[in-house]
Amino acid sequence: MLPETKINAAQHQKLSRIVYKESGIVLDEKKRNLLVARIAKRMRLTGISTVSDYIRRISNSQDEFNEFIDATTTNHTFFFRENKHCEYLIKTLDRKKTLKIWSAASSSGEEAYSIAVQLLANSFSFNIYASDVSSSMLKKGKKGVYSIERIQKVPHPILHTYFQKGTGQWRNHVKVKPEVQQFVTFEKFNLLKGKSSDQFDVIFCRNVMIYFDTPTRQKVVDNLCEALKPGGYFFVGMSENLHGLEHKLSLILPSAYQKKG
Repeated sequence: MLPETKINAAQHQKLSRIVYKESGIVLDEKKRNLLVARIAKRMRLTGISTVSDYIRRISNSQDEFNEFIDATTTNHTFFFRENKHCEYLIKTLDRKKTLKIWSAASSSGEEAYSIAVQLLANSFSFNIYASDVSSSMLKKGKKGVYSIERIQKVPHPILHTYFQKGTGQWRNHVKVKPEVQQFVTFEKFNLLKGKSSDQFDVIFCRNVMIYFDTPTRQKVVDNLCEALKPGGYFFVGMSENLHGLEHKLSLILPSAYQKKG
């Protein structure tokens, strides 16, 4: 680790507090190396040589503050991750009904598009609202271009039907076809601070609450449950659960819930 990217205890506390206040994500001592790595990259890109100077920059520049939050809240994802949830919906939901689905914490769009192509392949009518706190991830989602490493779990018939193969400089990449993209709307949304005025039949909020402490998880679940229609489905990540939280949801499968009423 380079000397200029070392973070002392006070700096770690200050930066962690900023991230927590903005996104609800806890960057404790166990995630210190992650924080250092993300800051080091931003420092290189901005030409800033010390952590103290970088802290001053994010205090005075909204643009760099946004870049910092993007850098510290972005997580890896891929197509058809934890796909049993979507398989359950396809078996359960009414094809005659137009579904409203929210992919909360959608990152770069792989989850939303994974849901979309499967619903299209099974003749569902739907609209997907994909939200994230990261502007850079939303930009990638809107673009819909992904490396072949991200699509390894996509079945070949779906890959052939709903994705375009890249050529030239885009070799080893695919693009989601426009007929899929039209069903997915990407928008910036902070799960910690925002409340949706819309109502959804299905909400996915997966592999993000593991980064929250209990009070933050409770607040996020409260807000999302308000946006879920009675009888609607709520999915968290396979390594997550709602133990210790108050809610009006019934467990129907591991990491899968249904709203009472």
